[in-house]
Amino acid sequence: MKIDKLGWLVAAALAGAIIGMGFKAPGDKTGTVDVIKVFKDSEYAKTQNEGLQAQVAARRDVVQFVMANRSMKTEDADKLRVLSTKEKPTAADATDIARIKADATADEKKARDLQTKEKPTPAELTQIEDYTKRKDATGQRLDRWKEEFNAELQAQQEKMNNDALVRVRQIIQQVARDQGFSIVFAQEVAPYSANDLTADALKAMNNKK
Repeated sequence: MKIDKLGWLVAAALAGAIIGMGFKAPGDKTGTVDVIKVFKDSEYAKTQNEGLQAQVAARRDVVQFVMANRSMKTEDADKLRVLSTKEKPTAADATDIARIKADATADEKKARDLQTKEKPTPAELTQIEDYTKRKDATGQRLDRWKEEFNAELQAQQEKMNNDALVRVRQIIQQVARDQGFSIVFAQEVAPYSANDLTADALKAMNNKK
């Protein structure tokens, strides 16, 4: 479950060679802008990237915990996944998570103790069998979760990328209009222009609520 924040830079570069496309002001005043810098150095990028990394960490943590406590109840594992990956867990959620983890840790210890016992009773043998079934079910869940988590995170990153591109383009277009530019090129296309809107666009990006 790795999300590479460099993906943001690649996406920003794909905003297009001509940022001003879509509007045409009078005259022939042209400029350039470093699209990647406008996005990469913005507070918006920092906030979005931190949010995405938090989602990665939450999913990684729940997988690691369940892997270490495979003897936990399957219904508790499912509930832990839901609560741990909520965007804004409540105090009640935190209480439930703490209870689930405590029960899971206790179950894991009990399962290990029973497995090392020399002469388990019939009742204990039944418990051992139950714990074995739980571990098998948990293993299957973890395999499925990893695929689902990766799909969720990739979809979320794609959405953030698309939202960011729209935001950056709108900001640059607005700055260009306000300053009377007829067209603005990405710096990769026209790196030597005297009219560089990068600083103004970055400032506008940070001021946008």
